[in-house]
Amino acid sequence: MSGCKGSGSRCCEDMNKNRFPFLIVLIFALITPLSAFADSHYQVVLHLSNPHKLHVLKNNVNNLRKAFKDKVEIVAVINGPAVTKFAKFSRAEAQINHILNNDVDIQVCSIAMKNNKVLKKHLVDGVNYLDQGGVAQLITLQSQGYSYVKI
Repeated sequence: MSGCKGSGSRCCEDMNKNRFPFLIVLIFALITPLSAFADSHYQVVLHLSNPHKLHVLKNNVNNLRKAFKDKVEIVAVINGPAVTKFAKFSRAEAQINHILNNDVDIQVCSIAMKNNKVLKKHLVDGVNYLDQGGVAQLITLQSQGYSYVKI
């Protein structure tokens, strides 16, 4: 160290004392982001409009639950022809129940239901009906901080 003569000089002791608060601040700065990340809660909206991609929605839900466990709130907004998969008469009820059992809020567009002749009473139990429509709900959720994923 320049300016210090000998290992016990007062100059060296003063420099070492000045480093201690710096090290404390540095360690705190490094640890804080890691602990903030560990306590984070995520919100994601999965958007499905293609009825042939229901399996992709199911896989995304599985992957999100595996990665974030209960630290992610998942909403699935369904519009377009995909709404037909969420009716009781479709053959996808087992896949839909799997998604619902993974704590996903499935919301189906009322406009797409009307266009595809699906009645509210035909929705699989646990699937929610969107009065305002799917696109409006996507905009609302994104304005509330949800991350958007198109399926």
